[in-house]
Amino acid sequence: MFSKLLIVLAALSILPSAPAFATDHALAIEEAQFVDINGQQQWVTIRGANRNDPVLLVLHGGPGFAMSTLAPMYSDWEQDFTVVQWDQPLSGGTALKNLGNPGPATIDRYTRDGLAVTEWVERHLGVKKVVLLGTSWGSLLGVEMVQRRPELFSAYVGTAQPVGAEGAKVGYELALGAARKRGDTAGVADLARIGPPPYKTFDDFLVRQKYSNNPGLPPTPQQTAAIGELMPLLLKPDPKATYIAPVPAPPGYDGGFMAALQATWKETWSWEARHLSTQFKVPVFIFQGDVDYNTPTSVAREYFSEIKAPAKAFEVVPNAGHDIILFHGEILKLLRKDVLPVITKSGS
Repeated sequence: MFSKLLIVLAALSILPSAPAFATDHALAIEEAQFVDINGQQQWVTIRGANRNDPVLLVLHGGPGFAMSTLAPMYSDWEQDFTVVQWDQPLSGGTALKNLGNPGPATIDRYTRDGLAVTEWVERHLGVKKVVLLGTSWGSLLGVEMVQRRPELFSAYVGTAQPVGAEGAKVGYELALGAARKRGDTAGVADLARIGPPPYKTFDDFLVRQKYSNNPGLPPTPQQTAAIGELMPLLLKPDPKATYIAPVPAPPGYDGGFMAALQATWKETWSWEARHLSTQFKVPVFIFQGDVDYNTPTSVAREYFSEIKAPAKAFEVVPNAGHDIILFHGEILKLLRKDVLPVITKSGS
C-alpha cells in the first residue's frame, strides 16, 4: 500500500489552488448546501461571476475524491461558467453526512444520482440544460448520463476519458515500458508480478494504478509545477469556507477515497463505453493529456473517431497525463475554443 499522497494523486481528479473567488458582482452566485438526492442528503456547491452564464456541472474522479474543498481553483472557470460541484456518494461532504449508511456503490446508482443532481440544478437555477464535464471516473459517469438523458445537457466534455478493457491493458504496457526505460527495477518487478489486467485482487489493481500515475510514474516538470500549486490548498483548506461541508471529519479521514475505490473498482474495470453507444445526441468534446498512461490517449482517440455527434472535437494537452484536470488554465482555453461557441450557437 502506498502513501496517502500517492492515493490522492491516483484519484487523478485533484486541482491546483487559485486566487479566492470574489462575489462582489450583483449577478454573482455562491451557494453551498445539502440537497435531497434520491433520499440521501448530498453536498452541492454553486459558484460563478454571473448567474446568467452557462452552467458547468463537474463530475469528480476517484471515485471518492470530491473536489468541492478545492473550489478556489475554479475562479478562472467562474468568469465564463456557473460552476457546480457535487460530492458524489461515498465522497467528501456527502460521505460524512451519511457515515454508516452510504447506500449502494454501483455505476447505476451514481448515474441515477447524477441525473437527479442535474435536474435539481436546472430547477434551482432556472436553466433548461447544462454542460457536463467529467474527469476520469467522472467521465465514465458522464458518458452514462448523457446517453441516458441527453435532453438535460447542452454538451459533454470528457477529460482523462475511460473507454474500457483495451485502455486498461494498453496503460499497463505503457507503464511497464516506462519503468524499464527509466531503470526502475522495483517497478518492473511489481508490474511483472501482477501481469496485465484484469485483476482478481484490489492490491494488484492498486499496483497498476501506482505505476500508471505520478508519482509512481515520474511527473513531467509541468505536472510537478501543477502539484506544487495544488498542495497548500489540498493540505490546509480554509475551515471557514462556505464551500466546505459543515460536517466534522473523523481522525485520519481520507475524504472517502479508499472506501469508494474499493467498492467500485471491479465494476468500473468491466465497463465498456462502446456497450452504450457511439451515437450521441449532444456535442462531445474529449480533452486528454499526451502522457496519460491510465486512460491512454491513443485509446481515447480511437474511441472518439467512432463517435457520431452533432459536433465534436478531440484535444491533447502537452505534458499533462491522467491528471489533466490539474491543468485548469489549458482546459479553460479549450472550453472557450471548442465548447462555448457550440452551445452559444445552439442557444443553450
